[in-house]
Amino acid sequence: MFHLSLILNLRQLPRNILYTTRFTHTIYPLTIREIYDKKPLNQSINLIGYLLNVRKLKTHYFLDLFDGSLTNNQKHLQVVASLDKHPHLPHLTYGCSINVQGKLVRSDHPKQEFELQADNINLINSCDASDYPFKPKFEQTLLMLRQNEHLRLRSTFSQVIFRLRSQLMFSLYEYFFKHNFIHIQTPCLTQNDCEGGGETFQIQPYQSQTTRIEKEYFNKQVYLTVSGQLHLETAANGFGRVYTLNPAFRADKNLSRFHLAEFWMLEVEVAGLTKLDQLLNAYIDLLRTIVTEMYSKCSEEFKYLVNHKIQSTHIDQFLNQNNYPRISYKEAVEYLRKSVDFQDFPDNGDFNRAHENYLCQNIMNNQAFFIINYPKNLKPFYMLLNDDDTTVANFDFIFPSIGELSGGSLREHRYENLKLCLDQLDITNELQWYLDLRRFGGMPTGGFGLGIERFLMAITGIDNVRDVILFPRFYQHCDG
Repeated sequence: MFHLSLILNLRQLPRNILYTTRFTHTIYPLTIREIYDKKPLNQSINLIGYLLNVRKLKTHYFLDLFDGSLTNNQKHLQVVASLDKHPHLPHLTYGCSINVQGKLVRSDHPKQEFELQADNINLINSCDASDYPFKPKFEQTLLMLRQNEHLRLRSTFSQVIFRLRSQLMFSLYEYFFKHNFIHIQTPCLTQNDCEGGGETFQIQPYQSQTTRIEKEYFNKQVYLTVSGQLHLETAANGFGRVYTLNPAFRADKNLSRFHLAEFWMLEVEVAGLTKLDQLLNAYIDLLRTIVTEMYSKCSEEFKYLVNHKIQSTHIDQFLNQNNYPRISYKEAVEYLRKSVDFQDFPDNGDFNRAHENYLCQNIMNNQAFFIINYPKNLKPFYMLLNDDDTTVANFDFIFPSIGELSGGSLREHRYENLKLCLDQLDITNELQWYLDLRRFGGMPTGGFGLGIERFLMAITGIDNVRDVILFPRFYQHCDG
């Protein structure tokens, strides 16, 4: 009763009282963004941030303070300090961190709403300008930011990218919450190579301190996961609708701008799906909903990228389309064999990026599309065998300039069919738990995986995957 009474009393308070309370009693240090949002004029302010610029006039210093909280149309907060009160300010330089106490007042400058008149300024850490890789009023290139991974979030450009990434993650969580999905955390250590490609990181044996004999930590060979799908299927058989958003690891030696050894993967699994069209429609709805929300909530970020000549020329395909062309693997092969470059494409051959780009540019006129129903020998054991006994009910989604953006399938729910596949691969013992899902009344399920980094590349127009993850790990590179 006490809590209910308290809530009712709070609702009756004037809005301005609640507004002031939230500002003065925040449990976190105040940010510049909160100052722009709440405009606490003539109040005492305490801020910590970096200096973007230091200007000296006859009687005052003007400091541009930055703390990473600002949106793109608000670059900094100007701090005004009297030379008489602050004789130590000549020691402040671009990039150093300071603590400022003062009063927020209206500014006389026509392009500036307010400024912070400093009463006290303390240097926290200096910045050696001669070695600092970023220079004032100088646009950092993506290559420079890539070479300074540990510092790049101090640049506006990188902040824009990672603010978009943060919104993408939040929008995904929100989408699945609204559609009654359960969020599952699948393990990162596994004894199974889900994709069957062999590109796994193995957990190395350790040497016993007593016997000096090498031993497996888990008494069996264990890997960093390439996919949480198999474990996610167990959850789908319990909850019906589940997803996971976890890191995945692939020991890929490819140094292209599309490949990482560690990346983030959204994986979705839904019970009750029996038709591939159902899965494709669910996938399309997710893409359209997420990108529409991001475009609405991050308009300033997208505007910033456009102003810096970075733009996804195909984002309208996410925003305005309710469907995408669908061709079978067999049809895709026929298109390739009619071309000059790929007329010798082999039977049951797998597609690479050159094949995908050709199909997208020359056959689909730069339109995103699905390739469905691959030969069963090209795909992993868990995919549902079609009635023709030669193909599986799966899809790859091909997006312009990216290639394969994601893939998915219906899962083989028939016990005998799955057991036959496992027996042929000689992995039945290792995956008996997975086979048990069918043995004990398992439901038909379907799902897909979507790499977060490639999805962000498709949305933004960023053309290198290393620019959309903070500390990229790839072949021969693991810094920080």
